Amino acid sequence: MSNIVNLLPAILVAFGALVTLAAEPFLKDENKHKVLPWVATFFIALGVGSYFITTTDTFMNLYAMDPIRRVLGASILLCAFLGVAGLQWTLGHEKFKGGEAYGLLMLASSGAVLMTQAIDFLALYLGMELASFPIYALVGLRRKDVNASEGAFKYFVSGAVFSTIFLYGVALIYGATGSTHIFAAVIAGRGMLYGMGVLLALFALLFKAGAAPVHFWVADVYTGASVAVTGFMAAVVKVGALAALGTLWLGSLVTRIGSAPAWNLAEQVTIHSENKSLFYVIIVVSVLSMAIGAFGGLAQKSIRRIMAYSAVMNAGFIVIGLLLPDYATEGTVQMGAMYYFLITYAIGSAGALTGIAYLAGKDDKNESLDDIQGRGRKRPYVAVATTVCLASLAGMPPVAGFLAKFTLFTDALAGGLGLIAAIAFGLSLVAAVFYLRIAFVLFMPMKAVCECKCCCGKNTAFAYLLRFGVTLAAIALIVIGIFPKLALIV
Repeated sequence: MSNIVNLLPAILVAFGALVTLAAEPFLKDENKHKVLPWVATFFIALGVGSYFITTTDTFMNLYAMDPIRRVLGASILLCAFLGVAGLQWTLGHEKFKGGEAYGLLMLASSGAVLMTQAIDFLALYLGMELASFPIYALVGLRRKDVNASEGAFKYFVSGAVFSTIFLYGVALIYGATGSTHIFAAVIAGRGMLYGMGVLLALFALLFKAGAAPVHFWVADVYTGASVAVTGFMAAVVKVGALAALGTLWLGSLVTRIGSAPAWNLAEQVTIHSENKSLFYVIIVVSVLSMAIGAFGGLAQKSIRRIMAYSAVMNAGFIVIGLLLPDYATEGTVQMGAMYYFLITYAIGSAGALTGIAYLAGKDDKNESLDDIQGRGRKRPYVAVATTVCLASLAGMPPVAGFLAKFTLFTDALAGGLGLIAAIAFGLSLVAAVFYLRIAFVLFMPMKAVCECKCCCGKNTAFAYLLRFGVTLAAIALIVIGIFPKLALIV
């Protein structure tokens, strides 16, 4: 049965993007960053509200909806709101003359929402490209900045290459199944062809998620983008890519239990015994990502580069969830722990980087640890909310990141992945150092007395949405950390 209401969140956000793009030429330069962010926020709020009227159903066998997809979509839109607020603060203070960034950000968010719902490879590719192309432009928004131009070029070229790899994988899968549906049955004798196609599609999605060994673009692209765009990318793109990866994983490896729909991410499923060949691929990706991210982040002083390596490391943590609760011996998969971790990471990283954009002052290029020293004393309200987000990323109780890591690691230990759980736990302690270092530096004494309004909190222009957004992110992390079942209230 087709049900178009399940596409309403993506439609409303995409329509809001078109409205902001259409309104932008009619506004004076000084008013664009005062009006357009509020228009974008209105449509994002409509998109979140529309999840309450969606049903557990499919649309033309292309897009699906279930409880986990609802909360993934809602978390994407929360992070999109944080991105809008961060862009308003940054571009407003830079007196950036264009207002197209808000529409681009919303189009990317709409594409990421479609990625979470796609159950057909062509529908997934549409969402993937809709999420990618606006971000290429957002990364290179500062056209005179060499780092921005370099980051946009690297992201565009590498993104085009891996999109091609994804399509080639889809072509192989189509040859093996005769369909582009993710859950299509494999034709007898074409299992090897199907496996090659799945492997190519899997690595293309791992590229989008920033996982090793296809993480080479992350640090330079995150450094080139503004802090607000970096926070948006770290959250929204990763949620879309890893949600799609989870759907692909189910489609390639599982068999239905009882009457549960095969596409339902909330169900526990049993693996075909002959389809465990990707086990070692996931293990290698996980260990490489965790190690590169944890130790790479320790050597950085730029907060954007720290969060870039954080993105790589957390991708390694998250893909462990593909093997839970007992993939290795019992052949069962239930990805609730993976998606809970993904949601807490997305909100935490978006909230932290949006807060850093505010604390960095007028020029968010000055976001190294030395540049933000003592800024939390001048702006304690946002600094405390930012610290909550950083504490979640570090896995400190009672914030949601602690429960997410505890659940993931204990499930891995119980599921026969004791060595992986021990490695993940050890590297999470290493990573906690660079998260908590940021929070510590924020509240250190300032190096010198600063009298400028741009970085001492006296200028509150463009700050209302940002303050509300970072506070909302911090509250959400505390609430779903204490009451995790509330994460499924959508």
